[in-house]
Amino acid sequence: MRDPQPTTVLLCRIAGCLSLLAILIVSVVPSELRPQVLADKHIEHFAAYLIAGSLLALGWRRHRQVLLSAAALAACSAVLEIIQLWVPGRTSSVADFLASTSGAWAGLVLIHVFWNLRGTPRNAA
Repeated sequence: MRDPQPTTVLLCRIAGCLSLLAILIVSVVPSELRPQVLADKHIEHFAAYLIAGSLLALGWRRHRQVLLSAAALAACSAVLEIIQLWVPGRTSSVADFLASTSGAWAGLVLIHVFWNLRGTPRNAA
């Protein structure tokens, strides 16, 4: 199979980084400024990180890059939960961390498995 176009890979990388920036911003604002998109906050965490993980896996497809992304997203989730201890009106919980991390890992794994089943080369830097 053909490698994805370098422009597509670059756009996925940019979109993945922008999605992380959006997660960061939404995570550190006081609760009254935070948009509530879904009824359950754990589903919101899962969905936001699923999107970020998927985009990062589309942008960085090598096995080592996917593993690094998995570790970085889990660390990001943990750090943001800790930061929320000092944000007015926000709470921090292990359940939120687990929802975020499992969403990120699900996105990374789904895309990585898709590329492997499809037989698409992963050597696009």
